Amino acid sequence: MRVGIISDTHDNKDNVLKALQIFKNEGVKILFHLGDFIAPFTLKLFEGFNLYAVFGNNDGEKLLLKKVAEDYGFVLEDGPLEVELSNKNFLLFHGWGSVEKTRKIAESLAKSRDYDFVLYGHTHKRDFRRFGKTLLINPGEACGYLGNTPTIFVLDVKAGDGKFLYL
Repeated sequence: MRVGIISDTHDNKDNVLKALQIFKNEGVKILFHLGDFIAPFTLKLFEGFNLYAVFGNNDGEKLLLKKVAEDYGFVLEDGPLEVELSNKNFLLFHGWGSVEKTRKIAESLAKSRDYDFVLYGHTHKRDFRRFGKTLLINPGEACGYLGNTPTIFVLDVKAGDGKFLYL
């Protein structure tokens, strides 16, 4: 099973549509969004995917985002969100405060080895590391607003490996 991982879309509709097309081309049907959609119109673009997502610190319209998620059959929660798929457990969260604080929390969760996959956003920086059986993944930013090349991640759950893809 392959899943797509995306974060920090920040209403960049063009990049969201590019990412979704890449996910379709890669045969991905399940997506994890790690926060900062921003507006409900961005969330609606994910129609047709099985979406699990967490709120980010910039998601101000939480009530409307939650309603749209329910209308589209998406799972959207305050993080951390635990998801089990194919007998693997995932922990999804956005992040808090500084880049350093978020990375420290992510590393601590990965080192706990309580999860097969720890997925986080917020930092706008790619991260792919292994801590024992646990993979720690940040897909980077999809929006491309902070001068980083916009990226997403495709994870092969069974193989426990994946790849960054550039938008």
